[in-house]
Amino acid sequence: MVALLVFVAGFGIGAGPLVWTLCSEIQPIEGRDFGVACSTLANWGMDWGVSNTFLSIVAVAGAGWTFAGFSALNVLFLLFTLLLVPETRNVPLEVIEQHLEAGRPLREIGR
Repeated sequence: MVALLVFVAGFGIGAGPLVWTLCSEIQPIEGRDFGVACSTLANWGMDWGVSNTFLSIVAVAGAGWTFAGFSALNVLFLLFTLLLVPETRNVPLEVIEQHLEAGRPLREIGR
């Protein structure tokens, strides 16, 4: 039960809302519709993959190890986010777009 709560909490404060926020911020306005559509497809594809393999993994590894594995993936996602996802707080979308068009590395678009 604890592993389930850790997984749900980790997703709720990490990967869940981050996908939608990040995709809408780092895409240029001209291609944002296509970029968000691709991001949505990838997100739903991963959701489909998890939901279709979950019971098989539980049958092989057991519930505890399954949730431990998904919790470990959340930790990896948190590290990925902290190390590679740019901070764009208080930066207008127009400035982010200018930084992208100027060729700045993604990690620096919020500076």
